[in-house]
Amino acid sequence: MSAKHLFGITLLLLGTLAILFVLTNFNLPTVSANSEAVNSAALHQSTATPQPEDNSKVGSTDGILMMGVVIVLVITLPLALRKKT
Repeated sequence: MSAKHLFGITLLLLGTLAILFVLTNFNLPTVSANSEAVNSAALHQSTATPQPEDNSKVGSTDGILMMGVVIVLVITLPLALRKKT
């Protein structure tokens, strides 16, 4: 089998898998609103939702900048250093 043939089969299988995941995600079965368990008051307890803590630092983009530099180096260095044949 050639590499193109294997690549085509792999791409077809991945595409089919992605389509199946999308279809199963968007076609979820609806829950019956008339069931006894849903309407039971004993199953529903109301509690206050705690407010999430804000741990972000305003204006801190140093990590994003460094990751961008690393990605650029990972992509460009092999292209720049490869041997010309």
